[in-house]
Order: sequence, then structure tokens, then C-alpha cells
Amino acid sequence: MAFSFREAFNKKFQRWMAKRIPPREQVTLNRKNIFIVPTRNGMLFIFCSGLVFIAAINYAVSLAFALAFLMVSIFILSILHSFNNLSQLTLTSRSAQDVFCGEEACFRVQLSRSPKRRHESLELNFPNSFENPSTASTTSYTDLAVRDTEEVKVFAFSHKRGEFKAPRLRVLTRFPLGLCRAWSVVDLNMHCLVYPRPVQFLMNQFDSGSSGGSDSAINREGSEDFYGLRDYVPGDSLRQVAWKTVARGQGMQLKQFVDYVDNKIWLDWDMFYGFNVEERLSRLCYCVIQLSKTGNVFGMRLPGCEFSPATGPEHRKKLLRALARFGDQ
Repeated sequence: MAFSFREAFNKKFQRWMAKRIPPREQVTLNRKNIFIVPTRNGMLFIFCSGLVFIAAINYAVSLAFALAFLMVSIFILSILHSFNNLSQLTLTSRSAQDVFCGEEACFRVQLSRSPKRRHESLELNFPNSFENPSTASTTSYTDLAVRDTEEVKVFAFSHKRGEFKAPRLRVLTRFPLGLCRAWSVVDLNMHCLVYPRPVQFLMNQFDSGSSGGSDSAINREGSEDFYGLRDYVPGDSLRQVAWKTVARGQGMQLKQFVDYVDNKIWLDWDMFYGFNVEERLSRLCYCVIQLSKTGNVFGMRLPGCEFSPATGPEHRKKLLRALARFGDQ
């Protein structure tokens, strides 16, 4: 019962957050989306100012009254400066690179300020979400006091293959005295693609005749196509002797025939029979990475689609993206 109540609360909370904070690629902070609360040091500071004020009343000390009012004034000014440190700050999403499952996804955020504003001691991170508690990230720190724009990288742990939407981004500051914490939560609609986690295994079945980009490799001991002539060695079959060269007085030479073997490699879904979907994708992902390093020409067959043999960084990226999106409706 408690678990179902928690799930229902989480769903309602996410719907409320989505309505309150719609996804936008650019957001400018203002009084409608900036929140301020006292920090622990701020609460202790308020408590101490209260003690000073009570002591001033009991002992009727004018200087104690002045100190109490000064502390309250400092606290109020700290609230105003904390708000101004975030106000009119513009956040813009930038492109993110694809990553493998289990790695930290790097999302780039551009911060911009107006000429008359300065933003100091800024902290950016992805806080824990109700849906994915594992998306908590390390905090990135920056200042926007000298330059008008600054690009910040914010990292989030990728825990699942496929399209990864970045959680809501939190911008926080404790400037100037650490008595108040001002923050805002925004959804910059940032996405990246998460490839399957590569699983290492022995790739003996992919031994190839050559590692270059040619379409075929030559098997010298064949019988299909004429390859050339070589000197006769006692014991060779007389059927392959080039008698025309003998008639010309060029000595006994032997005709040489070869077979051309296809050097293209195919990665097939059925190669990993007995594994589940994610295990197959992980092994195919490892194959794509390794074959791309060797420069082999290879293709891939998945249920419902086929990728022609090719090589190069673009081919590698296309196959990895197909593995990442496999099964998406």
C-alpha cells in the first residue's frame, strides 16, 4: 500500500513539475522561478541575532540593540544579493555527445549575462529525481563576472540504453555570505543517445583474409580464375603446363589459378543465439568497436533492417546508433 501510494505521489509530482517547468531550450531566470531559503549558517545567524536582541531587552544596552539590528540588516541584504546573483541569468542548451551505457553523459550549457550584471559562485548539477534516483550528478562550478558568456559541462550517469533525456537542471548560489541559498530548476530539453554497454568476448569467428578496405581476398590455391605463370617444379601436374610458352622456347612454366574469397564481414543478430536482447546488443556493440579499429569492411543485420558493408567513423556511428535505438517504437 505504501509503495503504491509513493508511486502515485511521484506521478502527480512529475506532472505538476512538467506543468510548472515546461521544457525550453533557453530560459532566463527571474522572480517567478528563483527560490531562496536560509542555509544552516543562515539559521544559526538568525538564532544568534535573536539572542543578541533578547539580551539587549533584558539589559537595556543600546549597543546590543544596534548589533541585533545590524545582523538583521546584513541577513536581509544577503537575501537581496543572492537573488540578484541569479536574476537575469540566461541558460541555453547545447549539443551533447553520445555515450556508452554506464558512462557519464556530458551535457553542455551556455550561460549568458546582461552587461550590467555579474553572476558569481554558481553551481550547476542534476539533482536526484523521483523517477531515476541514479541520475544524480557531480556539481559544476563557474563564475560569470568577466566574460559575457560561459559554457559549462554538466554530467549525469547514463543507466539505460536508448534516448536519454537530461533531468531538470538546478542552478544554485550561496553568494555573497553563505547565509542564504538561492536556486532555480529548469528543463533545457537536452538529449543524448546511450549506446549498449560493450561486452568483451573472443572474436575468433571474424578472422579475415586481410584487414584493408578491399572487397575481396585472394586464395592462391584455387581453380576458378587465371592468376599468372610460375616456373615448373618437378612433380607438378603436366595438365597445368603452359605448352605455348614451351613452344616459344621460354621454358616450362605452370599456369596458376586462384579463387577470390569475399573479405566482407557480416554481423548478424542470430550469431548470439541463446542470449537475451540486451546481451546480444552488447556483444554486437563490442564487435562494431573492434572491427572499426581494424579497418575491416563489415555490415550488420538486425531484425527488420540491414546495413550494407562499409568502413570508417560514419559507418561506426550509424551502426552504434542503430543498436542504441533497437526496439524503439
